Amino acid sequence: MGGGAAIAWLPLAVFAAHIVEEYPRFPAWATRRFGATSRAWYVYSHILLVALVIAVCGWAAGAAPGSWGVLAWLALAQTLGFNALFHLAASLRWREYSPGLVTGLALMLPAAAWLTWRAGAQGLASGAQIAGALVLAALVQALVIWSLTLEMDIDWRFRFGRGSGRGAA
Repeated sequence: MGGGAAIAWLPLAVFAAHIVEEYPRFPAWATRRFGATSRAWYVYSHILLVALVIAVCGWAAGAAPGSWGVLAWLALAQTLGFNALFHLAASLRWREYSPGLVTGLALMLPAAAWLTWRAGAQGLASGAQIAGALVLAALVQALVIWSLTLEMDIDWRFRFGRGSGRGAA
């Protein structure tokens, strides 16, 4: 990313902080509001998500401006921003704390906005590429929200329907 390789890792740092806030309460909250989400499923799915974020951030660290690596990284950063908006909307909709709201508003949304601005200001992505990344990010976040409606009531041994979907450990 043209001398700013260190900044490529900001989405990972922000996402890690978000997971720390979410994990203790999110599975039970999501189960009450959407579909069964066990703690085991949360951990397993987030291991994959963290691996994906690491791969995208690493790819972007050495990517040339306007490349697919920068665009994937930008869409990732913007997805974090949309996730923050999800937590805000959910908190307002149900008039209760949506686990992830604090890091969403304090870290993810500002980071997404700043990284998007920086990508344009430093010529890392064109306006059309930034708009395309925003559309991709919105679609990814819509899929993430939809995935909450799936019955992912699994235990630590990947067995379904064992009562683990109520946020049990």
